Amino acid sequence: MNQSLLITARPRESHPLEIDKPTLLTLIVASLLLAETFSGALRYYAAMAGVSWLLYLPKIACLAALALELLSYKGRPLFWLVLLALVTSSWLAMLHGAGLANIGFALFMYIPLLFGVICGRHLEHRLTLLTHVIGFCLLASFVGIALDMYSSVPWKGYSYMLGDVELSGNRSWAMDDIDRIGGFARMSTSLSVMIAVYSLFLAAFLPSRLLRVLLYGVSLVGIVLTTNKSTMAAYVVTLLMLLFAAYRFASATAFLLAVLGGLALPIASLVLRIDPIAAVSSSLLASFADRLVNSWPNFIDIVVSHASIWWGAGFGAVGSGGTAFPINGLELLAIADNTALYLWGMLGVFGVVLYLLVLPLLLRLYERGPRIRAGLLGSVFCVCLVAWATDVLEVSIASLFVGLAVSHVLTPARSATASLMAPRMIDPRNLVGTSTQG
Repeated sequence: MNQSLLITARPRESHPLEIDKPTLLTLIVASLLLAETFSGALRYYAAMAGVSWLLYLPKIACLAALALELLSYKGRPLFWLVLLALVTSSWLAMLHGAGLANIGFALFMYIPLLFGVICGRHLEHRLTLLTHVIGFCLLASFVGIALDMYSSVPWKGYSYMLGDVELSGNRSWAMDDIDRIGGFARMSTSLSVMIAVYSLFLAAFLPSRLLRVLLYGVSLVGIVLTTNKSTMAAYVVTLLMLLFAAYRFASATAFLLAVLGGLALPIASLVLRIDPIAAVSSSLLASFADRLVNSWPNFIDIVVSHASIWWGAGFGAVGSGGTAFPINGLELLAIADNTALYLWGMLGVFGVVLYLLVLPLLLRLYERGPRIRAGLLGSVFCVCLVAWATDVLEVSIASLFVGLAVSHVLTPARSATASLMAPRMIDPRNLVGTSTQG
């Protein structure tokens, strides 16, 4: 054959400063992870320098990225139905007295979740970079605990003004005269959730079971030091789930109980008769009793009497936005202390349906697949348990990983050629060192 007729494809030359989309999006999410991990310290020093607004740049970058991605995003009909429901719910919230500030605050708070859902599929192409950043954040969390325990950090208990709104830079509080360690984060609850999510995700990428067990042990100690009981219990139960994950029926049962348990607790608060003294006692379960006696029944009463049992109070009327921008008559909806109740109070029956979708999400993540699937399984299961007693959607790192999990299961299966480039396949049942019989 005439050599002159042969045409060889030449790779496109890239500019030295050019960054592809997966790398750019991973760098954006890395900035968010770092900002949340060091949020308490960063807020203090940024406020001292008069540049508090800089702390919101990672979320603004996430918002810009997902807005651009939406222009070409081909989501399933359910995704667009959810967006339509949120727009309609925002209108309902304004009828109940919410302002544009409440809706904007809520939207800004859910940016990590939306970013994970819309842009998460691109991050899977840069898992090495992502896991290195998460590993650094986990290590920094441990260092923050040590500093908080053995020194007096200047950002503890600090608050600052952003415009006319006072915001907490770092919450200083104690339980039975025991200081609740917040490390570099804003509060102990956020720190404990970050340690749990980071470690469960990273464990899927460690090469040996011994390293995974060591990581679990060190992380559990860190969570215990934060004195956050709900995350502590959720982490232990998650490890037990991974230990018995070789049994499909047991795993499916655990997923079902994790989801339905969060839905059943607020309902139980209306039925159970608990001594109110238990809510103010010094027992380990006092905060849980307070939810059963006061928080959950009062929240339900406000929704029923001032909003709608079917449609809720609307998007923006529930959550911490109500603390920054109070809504007359709905002040108690600022804190639900239960994610199922939180979604119901905001979106009504539609919120309950969204919450129940966590079950098929967990079942899909349980299927054998790439390492990221196993990492997301443990993280999402733990977040689901933490959601029993926490408005977990307002914890940026937790909502980000839930969004990544949703993106992973909604992304169509890659071709055989592309799958050869993916990380080595792993079974979630091997994460704690169990047998793989099934």
